[in-house]
Amino acid sequence: MEVRDPIHGLIEYNDIEEKIINTQIFQRLRGIKQLAHANLVYPGAHHSRFEHSLGVMHLAGKVGNRLKLPQEQVNNLRLAGLLHDIGHGPFSHVSEQIIEKYVGKSILNKYKAQNIQEMLSIIFIEKNEEIRRILSDDEVNGIKILLQKEERRTLQKDIISGPIDVDKFDYLLRDSYFAGVKYGTFDIDKVIESLIPVDMSRTEKQLGIREEGIYSIEQLLLAKYHMNVQVYQHRLRRITDAMLVRGIEFSVNERIDEIEKIYKFKDNNNYFNNFIKFDDEAIVNSIIKQSNGWAGKFFERLKRRQIFKEIFQIEICVENFDDSVLLNNASNPSENQIKNINEKVAAFLKISSEMVIIDIQNISNPTFKQQEVAINTSEIMVINKLGKRKSFTAVSSIFHNPSIEPKKQFIYIYAPLDEIDSRDERKMFINQNRDKIVNLIKEELR
Repeated sequence: MEVRDPIHGLIEYNDIEEKIINTQIFQRLRGIKQLAHANLVYPGAHHSRFEHSLGVMHLAGKVGNRLKLPQEQVNNLRLAGLLHDIGHGPFSHVSEQIIEKYVGKSILNKYKAQNIQEMLSIIFIEKNEEIRRILSDDEVNGIKILLQKEERRTLQKDIISGPIDVDKFDYLLRDSYFAGVKYGTFDIDKVIESLIPVDMSRTEKQLGIREEGIYSIEQLLLAKYHMNVQVYQHRLRRITDAMLVRGIEFSVNERIDEIEKIYKFKDNNNYFNNFIKFDDEAIVNSIIKQSNGWAGKFFERLKRRQIFKEIFQIEICVENFDDSVLLNNASNPSENQIKNINEKVAAFLKISSEMVIIDIQNISNPTFKQQEVAINTSEIMVINKLGKRKSFTAVSSIFHNPSIEPKKQFIYIYAPLDEIDSRDERKMFINQNRDKIVNLIKEELR
């Protein structure tokens, strides 16, 4: 069997893969957008986790065959690629920030997962009745090994989740295509052709590249960087993500039963069975229908594209926060400090504090944990023509890790400016009041 894909052309799948694709739990991925509400910025970005998963399956098999791995290993790689995102909740990564409040490290460790999405994927592969009727115990264990967090990297794990894995290959090309931008394009055929097993010890291998593939990897890393700056952290994308998170938080606080059952994690089958009933549209409809408070107002605004404005931003650095304690507090404000800043900004703007969002952007903020995670170039191994192992940063003439993931941190404040119609007037208002907001923030952080 085969299906036509706009990114990879014809994608073939076998009987077992077809049975998985036709399960309710997998079909649910059609209703989970890859980039949440990015379509409010890039109108074509309606693509879902469903087609992304097919693409990762296809590339995993392609790389496995390229490396001449045994057929059983290739089969497991394809199944792991197909199921790697099966645990995604509504709006992909965005709403996982709420679930994290109810999941301790002990639960993540129990399932050997690094984050919520990986944990839920492992759980569903292990426990979902539909999947267990299709896969054997050996297949389930083989897939779990490729997805679980372990100290030891292996060649197969690197293909699914490593510095240069097939997940990144697919989402960069797919997100770029559907967003209608050219930033995410790279020579995937040359990248795959350049992949090679690298001996790290007598018994361990990792995924590396041949020396002639350096330029194609540089192209991949540039694509990653530009997609990060231009698409994943686009200003309106950041704001809509933050509005989604705030709206869901309000719905949990309002005790909307269906929403609580999704976001208040419980390690039992009732929670897992309920979780897979919901996709993006189901969450939106449930909140709008049942909320009489702020949750409904936030989702109505998103539905009508009444997006908050970025009224303030400041980089957290020595130049802007020249006192050491002030700088540390700006990087790691307490909940009470954020609450007080929120209330003071709201009073200054003469609006309700519920309509102000304080967003600290850094690499540990769950809102920015998905495609923005850095590719650690020092972990990419290159085999030169003499057979010597070199780190990518040692042989690339243009790349060092800070070029790919600048270590910057910002405070953003979002709020509606509904009373100001003109964009120029909004800019004037923001510019005129920036110093007042800076002083307000610094007073609270001292």
